[in-house]
Amino acid sequence: MKLLADTQKIIEQFIRTRVNDAGAKGVVLGLSGGIDSAATLALSASALGSDNVLGLIMPFKTSESIMLASNHAKNLGVKTIEYNISDVVTSFKEVSNHYSSKAAEGNLHSRVRMSLLYGEAFSSNCLVIGTSNKSELLVGYYTKWGDGASDFLPIGYLYKTQVYEISKHLDVPSEIIGRPPTAELWEGQTDELELGIDYATLDQILLGLERQISKKDLSSKSGIGIDLIEKIENLIKLSIHKRVFPPVCKIGKRTVGLDWRETIGSK
Repeated sequence: MKLLADTQKIIEQFIRTRVNDAGAKGVVLGLSGGIDSAATLALSASALGSDNVLGLIMPFKTSESIMLASNHAKNLGVKTIEYNISDVVTSFKEVSNHYSSKAAEGNLHSRVRMSLLYGEAFSSNCLVIGTSNKSELLVGYYTKWGDGASDFLPIGYLYKTQVYEISKHLDVPSEIIGRPPTAELWEGQTDELELGIDYATLDQILLGLERQISKKDLSSKSGIGIDLIEKIENLIKLSIHKRVFPPVCKIGKRTVGLDWRETIGSK
């Protein structure tokens, strides 16, 4: 899946337009040391200027992610603030017993980080810029109201493999590009292990489904098993609730989130 030649230019203009339409000073984003946040950071700095971008580094424990994120931001001239979220997470777990599983605590980490991002954005008249890519958006691989929450998504049209491609043009450090994608939710956790599929194969399936190729033809052309294609198709269906406005009971003529049509920037 090759990128269009002017992809970077389009995304940077999109970032400028969203910030200008909102009358905001700039953007705030979470830096994980991963490729998605690194690419988004580079695009934001190029679009708005480094002084109008702030990166929050929010570790739960010490890891190489802190250094990777910090060094990349420093090279771009972007200011960063570091918040360790371990005490906040611990306080939640002391109040409620609903965060004992790995998945539940992982969701908590993500929502705590988003709360910090929106607190910073509110105090500095900035927008929270999201870092999710199209692959993750389609299969629901993110936390609802956590890393899935943001004011806009500049790389949300790019599949994960395309994020790797544009990152090379953005001079994202090789240490970040070559690092296995991980949210560091627990020891040894990686995105591909948790999803049960590598991103290259996932993107092949998603592109085929996007183009409405039949599962049989997609399997035949790609060599990917029908069972795996159906598994991904099911993930898309199960995660619909993450991609739509919370349903409103329809009583009258025009319902918010359904047929009350509006677009940000159409003042």
